[in-house]
Amino acid sequence: MPKTLTLNLITPQKQLLDALPVQSVVLPAAAGELGVLPGHIPMVVQLDFGSLRYKKDGKEEEFAVLGGFAEILRDSVNIFAEGADLADEIDEEEEKQKIKRAKESLSRKDADIDFELAELEIKQAIARMKVKKRHLG
Repeated sequence: MPKTLTLNLITPQKQLLDALPVQSVVLPAAAGELGVLPGHIPMVVQLDFGSLRYKKDGKEEEFAVLGGFAEILRDSVNIFAEGADLADEIDEEEEKQKIKRAKESLSRKDADIDFELAELEIKQAIARMKVKKRHLG
């Protein structure tokens, strides 16, 4: 059995990780966090907003993942995310401003407001902020 997994992380914008050898992966699956080690049973899972963590050479790295799907094979994990941001690249102040703007648009009660989009923006910003705060702590 292999001692590592091959991790691929793809978003509509670009491929963020390409055949990265890792020891383990933790995914934000829709039903809760899912840990993956080499030799895992094959499956496909829906991803929620949350933290994607992986260990490489004993060091943990983290991305904020904004939904999508993961294909888990015995020796690889392929993540097709709607969006993903490396924890180090998340600007906490920018995310706070996004939440503020979305809440303001929701409180105006304009007929032109897309409530689902505003709520989605809030959920995405909160997911990014949680990853950033955990990474700093």
